[in-house]
Amino acid sequence: MFKPIVKQIIVSSIEHGWYMLLDSIITDGRKYKIEYGNEYRLSGKFVVEMHIPGARPLAPIMPEGSAIFPPTTEEKIEEYFGDLISPDKKPNQHYSYGQDLSWQIEEVIKYFKKYGHNTACCQMPVGRPESFFFYSREVDYDEKIIVKDRKTGELIWTKEITNTWNKNPKEEVSSQCLRSVDVWIENNKLHFWCYFRSQDAWGAFPENYGGLQLVKEYMADVLAVEDGPMIASAKDLHVYDYAWLTTLMRIKKEEGFLKERGVL
Repeated sequence: MFKPIVKQIIVSSIEHGWYMLLDSIITDGRKYKIEYGNEYRLSGKFVVEMHIPGARPLAPIMPEGSAIFPPTTEEKIEEYFGDLISPDKKPNQHYSYGQDLSWQIEEVIKYFKKYGHNTACCQMPVGRPESFFFYSREVDYDEKIIVKDRKTGELIWTKEITNTWNKNPKEEVSSQCLRSVDVWIENNKLHFWCYFRSQDAWGAFPENYGGLQLVKEYMADVLAVEDGPMIASAKDLHVYDYAWLTTLMRIKKEEGFLKERGVL
């Protein structure tokens, strides 16, 4: 029998999904060293179905009396939501997901209103094939994208893309981790299926999906449909070595567990 490459987890909330991911990665995750850095990861490939992702609070709650610092807060999730629906990036950012998602969110809403719910075309991609050159220090990449209304000539969206920031050898190279948000309506409920090529399970997962959940709630409200499930998928959901002991504390495993696995 073949061993499954991708692990499926079915849960109620984002917090429950986060906890189950941490436990699975610590228990079965593959250890490897990042080629361009000195950090190690424990990693796995997952599809996580969250059937009540809007359950509050969105931010993980640490056990009572715990000294563990929470990976995010409701305030940070609200701020992240603002970034997702804004076309602007912050001065220290090479890119933002909102540069791609903000205008698509409104176009998807318009599409559902105009053509109805029975469509499978409302996928919101993030990044472009050329985003790979964000990692290249040997190639210069520049592009300008313009979207106009064909009849009126009205400018709908524009974006300039470049990798010039990585000419500085001290800058860390990176490209978009979130690559797609697939949107559909079924049984009068709005669903998201999100794909990350790579994602930090400890800190990023709850904040990313908390913010995406707020986007989904906003869209559902405008479309007058119910908020539905969210599917999270990633080929590399990982916990960095600096968070291994904190993660062990949260899932109530002793440090010796990783020693027995041969990880420490």
